[in-house]
Amino acid sequence: MNSDAWEILAEPFAPGEVQWRVEALSKDKRRAMVVPYIDARNVLDRLDEAVGPEGWQDSYEVLTAQEGSFAVRCRLSVLGVSKEDVGEGESLKAAFSDALKRAAVKFGIGRYLYRLEKQWVDHDPDTGRFTPPQIDGHPQPERPAPRPSSAEAPQAPEAPAEPEKPEPQELIDRLIDRLKEMGLGKEVARVVMKYQGYGKNLDETRQLYGELRALLKGKS
Repeated sequence: MNSDAWEILAEPFAPGEVQWRVEALSKDKRRAMVVPYIDARNVLDRLDEAVGPEGWQDSYEVLTAQEGSFAVRCRLSVLGVSKEDVGEGESLKAAFSDALKRAAVKFGIGRYLYRLEKQWVDHDPDTGRFTPPQIDGHPQPERPAPRPSSAEAPQAPEAPAEPEKPEPQELIDRLIDRLKEMGLGKEVARVVMKYQGYGKNLDETRQLYGELRALLKGKS
């Protein structure tokens, strides 16, 4: 990897792109320890900026698929260099996002966030809102506190917004949510494990969707 690409990948993000999550609360819940993280969309934009859409590829492997607990391995390749890491989440979508961000850190994306100190800020126990710290003198807008999770790293929590997916994958996500509401979480997990997520190609994605639809028809 050339030095120019690495420098772009490792550049700090604009203060407005950095978000904060609550890691701990004081006993009276009026103070919160917050840590910074970036959204998965920021990772995708940074990769495109550094090497262009054609200069990187990502692939995923579902390691664990149980209702409320998913683990996914992401293999991220940038200009022929590949690195891997594992992400976790309460949904398949969250685990994919977490895995991408963790793998991206190995290319320098958002790594500097680890060096930012955790900070205590004022916290409203009634609304869950807090005022994030300033970065380089730039104040951040007040925002509600995301739910803490011990599995999340500073750069890779389950963010409020996830990277956009192709329409078939969005349809699968909605179908999975519907099946879980019907009590078919275990059956869904077996199908997802079979195809290692959304499938390795469009044909597998279609087959995955067909099997999930068959579960729905069998239940209805």
